[in-house]
Amino acid sequence: MKPKKNREQSTSKIKAAALHLIATKGYSNTSLEEIANTAGFTKGAVYYYFKSKKRLILEILHDIEFRSIDLLAQELSVADGSAKDLLIRFVNFQADWGAKHPDDIGAMIMMSIGFTHLDADIHRKIEGSYEKLTRLLTEIISEGVRNGELSSGINIENTVTSLIAIRDGNMLLWYRSGRDPEVGRQLIRSLRDALLHPVIFR
Repeated sequence: MKPKKNREQSTSKIKAAALHLIATKGYSNTSLEEIANTAGFTKGAVYYYFKSKKRLILEILHDIEFRSIDLLAQELSVADGSAKDLLIRFVNFQADWGAKHPDDIGAMIMMSIGFTHLDADIHRKIEGSYEKLTRLLTEIISEGVRNGELSSGINIENTVTSLIAIRDGNMLLWYRSGRDPEVGRQLIRSLRDALLHPVIFR
C-alpha cells in the first residue's frame, strides 16, 4: 500500500510541475529535464513514471478533461431544470473550474496557441475534449428546442460553437488580466447575459 501511495504522490508532483510550466512557457518550450528539476526529481525518475514527455502530457490533458468536462457532465446528468438552468450550471461550473485550477486554463491556452505544432496524439486528445464538450452542449440545446423552451429557429451547431468560443475567449481575457477575480466575475456575468438573450430563449 505504501509504494502505491508514494507512486501517486510522485506522479502528482511531476504532473503539477509539468502543468505549471506548460501554462507559463508552453509545450514546446518545456523540457522533460526542466519538469524533473521543478518537481524535485531526476529526469530518469520522470521517464520511470511516464516513459516519455508525450505520455506525461497526455495524462495531464486527461486530468484537465476530467476536471473541466467529465465532472460537469456528471453534475448535469443528475440535475433537474430547464435548458436555461443547465446552461447556467455550465457557466458556473466552468468558472469554478478555472478558479480552482488556473494552470489548466493556462496550459490549454498555451497549447492552443501552438496547436498545429503539437504531436498528433496530443492534437487528437485536445480535439477529443472539445468534441466531448460540443456533444454535451448540443444535447442541452437540442432538448431545449424539442421541449419548446428554446427557439426552433436557432442554428444549434452555430449556437454551440458560439458558446464554446465565448468560453475560450473569457478564459483568455481572465488569464491575461493576471487572473483578476473582478474581471472573472464580469466575464461570467457577460456570458450569463448572452445565454439569456431573447433570440435564443422564448
